Amino acid sequence: KRRSLDQMQALVFNEASNDLHLRTDYPVPLPKDGEALIEVIRAGICSTDLEIIKGYVPGFNHVLGHEFVGRVVKEQASRADLVGKRVVGEINCNDCKFCCSDAIFQRNHAPGRSVLGIIGKDGTMAQYLTLPVSNLHLVPDEVSDQEACFTEPLAAACRILEQGLPKPGSKVAVIGDGKLGLLVAQVLAAHGSCDVTLIGRHLDKMQLVSGVSHVVLTGKAGAATAAAAATEPADAATTNGGPAAEADSAVSKPAVADMTGGLPESLQGQYDLCVDASGSSAGVYGALYCTRPLGTILLKSTVSLKDPHMPAWSAVANDIVVNEKVLVGSRCGPFDVALKMLSDHASVRQLVNAMTCAVYPMEDAVKAISHAQQKGALKVQLEFTNSPDPVSCTLQ
Repeated sequence: KRRSLDQMQALVFNEASNDLHLRTDYPVPLPKDGEALIEVIRAGICSTDLEIIKGYVPGFNHVLGHEFVGRVVKEQASRADLVGKRVVGEINCNDCKFCCSDAIFQRNHAPGRSVLGIIGKDGTMAQYLTLPVSNLHLVPDEVSDQEACFTEPLAAACRILEQGLPKPGSKVAVIGDGKLGLLVAQVLAAHGSCDVTLIGRHLDKMQLVSGVSHVVLTGKAGAATAAAAATEPADAATTNGGPAAEADSAVSKPAVADMTGGLPESLQGQYDLCVDASGSSAGVYGALYCTRPLGTILLKSTVSLKDPHMPAWSAVANDIVVNEKVLVGSRCGPFDVALKMLSDHASVRQLVNAMTCAVYPMEDAVKAISHAQQKGALKVQLEFTNSPDPVSCTLQ
């Protein structure tokens, strides 16, 4: 059976009917003025995609995905030089042409924007997608397709640096050894301006990151023990007591043990900056627990509002107010910095390749989602076989 030139394979999720379906007759998108049509080479499955399937975006009925590397096959602007080139793309689309003096606000928060694979725009788990030419970044030749597919989450990790954190010489804890937590720890370690402790439940995952000062193994597997990072000798991150550890707490010790996954008391109040990349709605409790008074908690996790473990705001707010802590959100980051990280730092390339646990053909996209949903899975990618160019060729 022939497939029309204006149809393609696409993985579509309908939140209203809770239906995840691989379609073979999905319309190929038509680039608007200023947009490029891009043939997807690889697409990554992100925790946000899995949260969307749980109901994170009410009313979602689009192609999933926002991580990709692709090749420009047609453009509607003045950048004919992009045709045939490998690109990655920023996910926020300034559809209303909003303009202001704050470039980061314009990039991340332009009013009326659509967001690739999340809000109002079909995503990357399809043979073709469209993006504004202004969103595109050329991929350096030395960066492979597999590595380039990590540009978006790596940029999210680099956003922390763009926000002016951490301060030089500060003590930083990264909570979470999932996909984003590992990338954040590696970016901060590669930046080299601070002492980084990575906290998680899987020593094998945390040992993929090079250059961190300490790793702390928590939960049942580690019985809250600390281990030196495998890449270089370091003291165990089990600093005892001290004034910071005795700060006022709005949460009782038994409750802390439940909500923080058994973080050891030696970590309480020890860090100037704590990044929550746990992927859990309750992760903020652990971040608050580890942060000293006047310290900063930076949140990288987004979760479904249907999560039954959503934290009580009073417990969060009381700690922030009493101990004068700063709560910072952190989202999309600079693609140019992420691509430079991939080009310049062998440790970053080594990590993203080690994190890629499976690559599935597009025909097995639903199976790939199931794999990504498995506990402990790191990065699962979709690979697209060469497709006929819907712009310039015909099917026989």
